[in-house]
This record gives sequence, structure tokens and C-alpha cells, in this order.
Amino acid sequence: MKTRKLMSEYWNLYRGRPAAVLGGGPSLPEDMKKLPKNCVLIAVNYHALELCKADFMVFNDEPDNDLMMVKAVEKHEQILVSPGPLSDIKFDEPVWVGFYSSNTATWFALWMGCDPVILCGMDCYQGDKAYFHEYEDKPHFHYPLEHHITPWVEEAKNMLPNWQRVKVMSGPLERVFGKYQVTE
Repeated sequence: MKTRKLMSEYWNLYRGRPAAVLGGGPSLPEDMKKLPKNCVLIAVNYHALELCKADFMVFNDEPDNDLMMVKAVEKHEQILVSPGPLSDIKFDEPVWVGFYSSNTATWFALWMGCDPVILCGMDCYQGDKAYFHEYEDKPHFHYPLEHHITPWVEEAKNMLPNWQRVKVMSGPLERVFGKYQVTE
């Protein structure tokens, strides 16, 4: 059994440093081009790993039948963060895992003291493609936008520490947290 660090050890570890929570939506490649240079990169599941080497990969579900997720976990080039047994970090604090892995990743970035926390590639499964890369279509991708935004609206502001530090590079979650202002 591997020795895991405790979530409590990550409290304010990156205080004041920007973080990017990287979803897998079609907007991700363009969103990433606008990030500040010193961002802590947090991949939601494995999608962003096709574009960058992230510092962390956050996932709520066990990889089971998702071959790409299994490969990412086996490769293990970043710190794995999950409520399950594959995590490199033991959750000894009450973590908001929400409904999506992106909820957990955002909580984690805020827990580490990151400021701002910039959501990228979070298109909420709207449009013709669910991801920026090829992926097997799933029925839940076709739910209305409100279905995907509801956890952010109903729970995030009560469950995220210092939620005011969350900004959105592009996409539907701008109306919840506001747009990140890119500086040259």
C-alpha cells in the first residue's frame, strides 16, 4: 500500500498563485493559450493531458472501462487526486466532490490557495462536440445546459472555499463566476 500525503498538507500550498482547472471541452486549446505563465495546471480526468503536462489530475470515478483514463492513471506523470483508492492524496478534510470531477478540481485549487482559479475548456457539453478530441458519444452530453450548470449554481457558492476567486476563460459558466480578464 502506498503512502499518501494528506489533503490537509495541501492547505494554501500555492497561496496567491494562479491555477487552471482544465476540462476537455472544445474551447480548451484556445483557452489554454491565454493562461498566465505560472499557472498550476489541474487536469479534470485525462483530457487535458493530450495538450500539456499537468501538475495534478483530478477524477471522481474509478477508471474501470475508460481505456484512456486507465492509461493516464497507469502512466501516473502527475499527482492523482481522487476520493478513491488510486489517489496520491488521502482526503482527511471534507472535500466537495460535487457531481463532476471539475467540481472536485475547483475545490482542490481553492483549497491550495490558488488565486485566481481559472476554469478552461468547460463548455458543459454544449455544441456539436463534447470534447476537443475524439470521444465516444454519451447520452448525458445531450442534456440541456441547465442540467450541467445546476451543481455550480446550487452548491458551489456554499461548498467552495473562497469561491469569489473562481473565474472562467470562456463558456456557459461565465454567468456563474464571471469572466477571467486576460492581461498581456
